[in-house]
Amino acid sequence: MEQGRLTSPDGVLFQRRGTKAKRRICDEAISRGAPLVLFYWAGGQLDWLDGPDAQAVWQSVRAAVTVEPRARGELEWTAGLWQSEADQTVVVLTGHC
Repeated sequence: MEQGRLTSPDGVLFQRRGTKAKRRICDEAISRGAPLVLFYWAGGQLDWLDGPDAQAVWQSVRAAVTVEPRARGELEWTAGLWQSEADQTVVVLTGHC
């Protein structure tokens, strides 16, 4: 996750492209099979999920995705679409609390 780069478990390099993504855009990417990454910013923990696991976790966190997280309160996520050089997409959620 350093400097806008992320390497997948199989060695594919992804880079952050653009700004925050809205839920609808993430819905589309996940439904097309994009992996989902949960990055817990405060703890530095990163979880990589794909296939049915990505879809299930996305459904459980979707309501907490926002473009402007609150300063205090429950865990919220900002979302972004990251791309590989081969045009593969991964949905990256960064947790804020």
